[in-house]
Amino acid sequence: MKFSLVILQLVLVLAPFASTVSLREPEIPAFIKTLKEMHQGPPRHPTTRKSHVKTRWITQKLDNFDKANNETWQDRILINERHFVEGSPIFIYLGGEWVIQPGDIENVHLADIAKEHKGTILTTEHRFFGESIPIKPLSSENLSKYQNVKQALADVVNVIEVLKEEDKYKDSKVVVQGCSYSATMATWLKKLYPDVIVGSWASSAPLEAKVNFRDFMKVVGEAYRQLGGDYCYDIIDNATSYYENLFYNGEGAQAKKELNLCSDFDENDERDQWQYFSTVANIFANIAQYQRPENNDLAKYCTNLRNFSDNDYEALSKFVQWRLENPECVSTKYQDAVDYYLWSKDNYDGDGLAWTFQTCSEFGWFQSSGSRNQPFGSNFPVTLYTDICEDVFGSNYSETNIRKLIRETNDEFGGIENVEGVYFTQGGLDPWAKVGAGLAQAATIYPQASHCSDLGSIGASDSAALRASKERIAELIREWLA
Repeated sequence: MKFSLVILQLVLVLAPFASTVSLREPEIPAFIKTLKEMHQGPPRHPTTRKSHVKTRWITQKLDNFDKANNETWQDRILINERHFVEGSPIFIYLGGEWVIQPGDIENVHLADIAKEHKGTILTTEHRFFGESIPIKPLSSENLSKYQNVKQALADVVNVIEVLKEEDKYKDSKVVVQGCSYSATMATWLKKLYPDVIVGSWASSAPLEAKVNFRDFMKVVGEAYRQLGGDYCYDIIDNATSYYENLFYNGEGAQAKKELNLCSDFDENDERDQWQYFSTVANIFANIAQYQRPENNDLAKYCTNLRNFSDNDYEALSKFVQWRLENPECVSTKYQDAVDYYLWSKDNYDGDGLAWTFQTCSEFGWFQSSGSRNQPFGSNFPVTLYTDICEDVFGSNYSETNIRKLIRETNDEFGGIENVEGVYFTQGGLDPWAKVGAGLAQAATIYPQASHCSDLGSIGASDSAALRASKERIAELIREWLA
């Protein structure tokens, strides 16, 4: 009896510690790190000026389309009213799958335009990102009800209506801008709510939902060939082929050693292999996605790649580890990624889970190795991503159902089409441009530029095409506000 009492006391003492251990944040797998980097938001433009950006909270409905649901939540916006005079316009930079920051609306072209018109500029935070969390946990059930682009667009409309309840804003016209997914929102906001805003500037907007986005890595490869040189493309291509052959020929243990993969990586599990090769492609894609041709960014990174070794496959391995901040070992086990997302349902991770859900339920855009014209091999099929969707969110998100959901998105929003009152811009080497507006939709294309390359103020480093486009958007906005 005395022994049993001692055991019971020990259990009671250790119980809080066991609970703490179960809630401890797991190590973020390298694959998820690279996805987070890809969707962390556009580059911010540094400024030394005093910030006049303030935080406001807007009461939003949990479900904008269910009149019987009266639950609400607090949505964060960042706003700068320094130059505003009564009746002047409101300029909104729509937040996407990232945490909004004051720098999003400082030292940028839209802020310069807002100042010209004595307007207010603000940025909205998308539901389930940053500090704007409508409901917890982030279960599949909650996300399926409340996390989608239509809910997010209605949130933006409500922000506008709340501001317009103030006398100083009641006559203010509204212009919106977006970058990447938020540019998708800027396009569809004008399409669904044409009377709420006078015009939209959509920078690098993906418009066509697509499950197998094989062209993404094709354009990434083109960027390295054009701006880094054939030798750079060939290093990546040769090294990828070398490691693919090791796995294919039953020498996965050797590949695991040379790539410094963690001990739990199963060299015989094809999904572990898929995740490693996808991680490598994501690392190079992240660099290409926000490269600036005037800075010779890709050429510099290609020099770094070669400097690691004269041996192509050794150079690739060391470069990848360097970009991952030299971990003790590279963690790319498939089940670790699934487990991390499952953990995130109850322990909000900042961004990754909510965006992954939207790709599974609305957009796809899974960046596979389906194109032969890229240097990252053929070992990360779209199945890698659709398997993650099903394993994390359940059988409603099987590949068959995802394809159905993506068709519904395109049917509802029209895919790639011209929308009146929207100015489209694209980088000539932006991988996302393959699912965005092109010349047929009167988009302005910046040669060699990449994703969301036109957000900053007009500057001396702007190409002639970039400067002309920024001047054009300023003139268009004058027309919209006339």
